[in-house]
Amino acid sequence: MNWVAWEKTIAPIEYGGLGFGSLKDANLAMLAKWWWRFKIEKDGLWRNLIWAIHHNNRSWTAIPAKVSMSGPWKQIMSIHDPLARRGIDLKKTMKTVMVNGSDTSFWLDGWMGEIPLNLRYPRLFSLERSKMCNVADRINPNVSGPRILWDWVRPISNDQENHELQDISALLSAISVSSGLDRLFLSSFNRSRPNRVFMWNNWTPKKVGIVAWRAEKIRLPTKEALARRRINIPNLSCILCGEYVESSDHLFVACHFAQTIWQNIASWCKIPPIVAFDIRALLDLHGFIQGSRKRKKALHAIVLIVIWCIWKTRNEAMFNNAQPHIVKVLEEVKSLGFFG
Repeated sequence: MNWVAWEKTIAPIEYGGLGFGSLKDANLAMLAKWWWRFKIEKDGLWRNLIWAIHHNNRSWTAIPAKVSMSGPWKQIMSIHDPLARRGIDLKKTMKTVMVNGSDTSFWLDGWMGEIPLNLRYPRLFSLERSKMCNVADRINPNVSGPRILWDWVRPISNDQENHELQDISALLSAISVSSGLDRLFLSSFNRSRPNRVFMWNNWTPKKVGIVAWRAEKIRLPTKEALARRRINIPNLSCILCGEYVESSDHLFVACHFAQTIWQNIASWCKIPPIVAFDIRALLDLHGFIQGSRKRKKALHAIVLIVIWCIWKTRNEAMFNNAQPHIVKVLEEVKSLGFFG
């Protein structure tokens, strides 16, 4: 049997998959929600408890975790690495939009880019008296521009500290604080979208569309496909016509049996004769006919049904020695097309 890669199978429909989803991904998403809750529920008792247990004064971070301490919080924080391997950095994905600055940590939140200010200006952060201060505590809106209210444990005393102060002052000079609430949002994950995505049709059962989906990906277990996987197939000829090697393109497009069906379908649908060279041309057929969106969708559904019926007829002939009949296939297509 020709298998489809599991990642492609569980991928969302808009990315060419079946949209089944992954239990592992769902679990990671639920655990990641606790990162989100830790950031927004700043007055929650549970959050304050986590902060008191896991916070380390030598290693400041917006979401603390002691690696040496086992328990549920360690499991929640451990999802960072598997997500990072997929190109998702939770810390950078959670973006803070500062409005009035009352709910945004001045030093620890990434409100001035992906890197928090405590990492960009470590010398100044070490001098900060109140390391948990908010933006509103340090920036005072003024008619002539923002006024920065620093609170150092001691005065600036060397060139490195003075350089950081000048740099951060220039950075903050363009900041405006206004009325409104700060917001936290998740930036989108840029999943690579295939150049071509299979179009599903909710007018047909899922099992009908899956046959066409696998056929387009050349993942149906035709005789040619099985032979490529070094499975011993005594006779590679198409069981419907007996003339050529049975491949997906031959079975659904080039086979005389299939071509006769398609021409009858064209007459039934009152469209020009169907001329196709591969399965993709059949699946794109509805986009080239005149008519309403509903008519195009109906034709697309019929194409999927025809492909399913041809595959079903092929299997009955292969495994049950049933005699393939064009009239029977056409009747089944019209029946399914009517009730679908």
